[in-house]
Amino acid sequence: MILDVLKNWRQYTWVNTRFNAGFEYLDALDPAVADGTYEIQGRDLYCMLQSFDTTPVEGHEFEAHREYADIQYVLEGTESILWAPREGLALTKPYTPDIEFFSLTPAPTDLVLSPGQFAVFMPDDAHAPCVAYKTPCRVRKAVLKVKL
Repeated sequence: MILDVLKNWRQYTWVNTRFNAGFEYLDALDPAVADGTYEIQGRDLYCMLQSFDTTPVEGHEFEAHREYADIQYVLEGTESILWAPREGLALTKPYTPDIEFFSLTPAPTDLVLSPGQFAVFMPDDAHAPCVAYKTPCRVRKAVLKVKL
C-alpha cells in the first residue's frame, strides 16, 4: 500500500508500465469530466470516476482484488479508507471476478485521503473505501484499475 500526493508518483518504481500510464492520465485529468468508466488501455487500465457520500464505518467490509491493483485518487472531499493485510482476514463473500470481501479487523489502519492524494492497493492490500472521516461528506474520486 502506498499513500502519497499526486506530484510524487514519479518517485516510485512501478510493477509495470500501466502504472505510469495511469498516473499520466491522472496528471492530465480534467476535473469537469463526468462520472463514468473510461478505458485508457482497454480493460488492462481503466478509470472509474465516481461521486458518493461517505458513510460511518458500521456496515463496511474489506475488499481485495487478485487481477488488478487500485489507484484511488481523491478530487473533492475527504475520505477514510481502512487498510489491513489480506492474509488472515475472515472471508465474508467468496471471490468473483475480480473482488472478494472480508470482515473488518478490530483495529484497521485508517488512511485519510484529501484532494490531491492517492493510495495504491495491491492484491494483498485489503481496503474498505467510502468511509466517513469525522463526519459524512460528498467525495469525488478516480479509481484506476491496473491489470497486473
